[in-house]
Amino acid sequence: MKKLVLFLITIMLLILDNTLMPFFAVHGIFPSLLFAFIICYSIINGPWEGLTLGIFAGVLQDLYLFRGFGVNALCNMLVCVIAAKIGENIFKEKKLVPVFAAFLLSLLKGLLLYVILYVSGVKFEAIKIIYVSIYNLIVTIIMYKKIYKLSYKRFMKKDWNF
Repeated sequence: MKKLVLFLITIMLLILDNTLMPFFAVHGIFPSLLFAFIICYSIINGPWEGLTLGIFAGVLQDLYLFRGFGVNALCNMLVCVIAAKIGENIFKEKKLVPVFAAFLLSLLKGLLLYVILYVSGVKFEAIKIIYVSIYNLIVTIIMYKKIYKLSYKRFMKKDWNF
C-alpha cells in the first residue's frame, strides 16, 4: 500500500509541477512541489526510502529536461540521501531544521544542476537557483507537517512479519 501511495503522490505532484505551478511563477520562476515532497519525505523516512524516491522522482523530472536525461535523477538521489542523513540527527516533529535543511538542499541541487549542465554546454542563469530555493522554502513550510503526518499513518509503516 505504501508504494502505491508514494507512486500516486509522486505522479500527482509531477503533473501539478508541470501544469499548475507555472501559473504561480514570479518572473518565470516557480517552485517544485515534487522536490519539496521528496526532501521532506527523505528527512522523515531515512536513506533507503529517500534514495529510491529521489531516483524515481528524478527520472520523472528528467522526462521534461531535454538536454540532460539522468541529471535530475543523480542530483535528487544525492540530495535525498543527504536529507535522510540530516533527518537521522534531528527531532523530526519540529519544523525549523527540516525546512531550513530543505532550503539548503534546494540550493545544493541547483548548484549541482548548474555545474553539470554548464560542463555539458547548457547554460542558464545561476541567480535563479536562489529564487527557486526561496520559493521551495515557502512550499516546504506548508508541506512538512502534512508529510510528517502521512509518514506515520498505519498504512505507511511497515510491520515486521515472521
